[in-house]
Amino acid sequence: MAPITPQETNLRYRRLFETAYDGILILDFENGRIQDVNPYLIEMLGYSKEELIGMELWEIGAMVDKLASVRAFATLKKEGYIKYSDLPLRTKAGKIISVEFVSNAYGVNGERVIQCNIRDITDRKNAESALIRYQQALALNMYQVVDALTKVIVARDPYTYQHQLRVANLCVAIATEMNLPIHVVEGLKLSALIHDIGKIGVPAEILTKPIPLESFEVEALHRHAQSGFNIVKEINFEWPLAQTIYQHHERMNGTGYPNQLKGDSIIIEARILAVADTVEAMSHNRPYRPALGIDKALGEVESGKGSLFDERVVDACLKLFRQDSYEFPVV
Repeated sequence: MAPITPQETNLRYRRLFETAYDGILILDFENGRIQDVNPYLIEMLGYSKEELIGMELWEIGAMVDKLASVRAFATLKKEGYIKYSDLPLRTKAGKIISVEFVSNAYGVNGERVIQCNIRDITDRKNAESALIRYQQALALNMYQVVDALTKVIVARDPYTYQHQLRVANLCVAIATEMNLPIHVVEGLKLSALIHDIGKIGVPAEILTKPIPLESFEVEALHRHAQSGFNIVKEINFEWPLAQTIYQHHERMNGTGYPNQLKGDSIIIEARILAVADTVEAMSHNRPYRPALGIDKALGEVESGKGSLFDERVVDACLKLFRQDSYEFPVV
């Protein structure tokens, strides 16, 4: 097979240059003047080829920030490469478009030239913006669903509503102390706000009974985790609300309910909720007993650290109260 001649190489390059679906500029290495431009970029910017040839990139008004363009050209000459993932360009008609801009300096026949590849990403950015708006609307809908569920709880059991508000506040504080991602914190907050939603299926006389519960009543109360899971499992939350509600009475050593899960089988949101739920419940009044106090509540989770409760969660909770002076909100 005969070797490819320089003429054939130039012809192939020219065909690619002319038919490319990206804009391409060839610049003089020394002064940044445009030496060549392909048809795609001519159409993209709205200038004629005659208008572009011989002009500097920042002179034609293509770059929105001229000073930045001059500095970028200096960097390109020095480094031989520059890239912008999202650069605003102005067309001849004054329209601002978003482009990906990549420039390389290389040698051709003993001379240095600069090739700029310019890809219009306006449609992609618009699609991304539309997706963000959709996700924001979806998140708002999720908050509205949770708000509706909390109103159901308020109407039936004001104590449980107040309990959930305080637990949610502590959950957020613990998760923040643990440096968990904001997305996880948001989902945990929503879970905590309705973690006892299953209690709407528990008879009111059990929820408000002023003396210790009988064994059959305890069994009925323990079913609230399963009931809560059943209520929310079909709602398409972007966070694991159903599992968090389902698991918040599980314990690290498998002695919890309803499924006796152990260790890492319990999701982190449920582990945090378990600690916050215990501390709030013990430190506040219950229908069948007065508040035991925050010291006793913290001692309870501390004594169960590693066996009943996640060690990192307990440590974060203890720090909040003992070092950071955390207090439950007044609700």
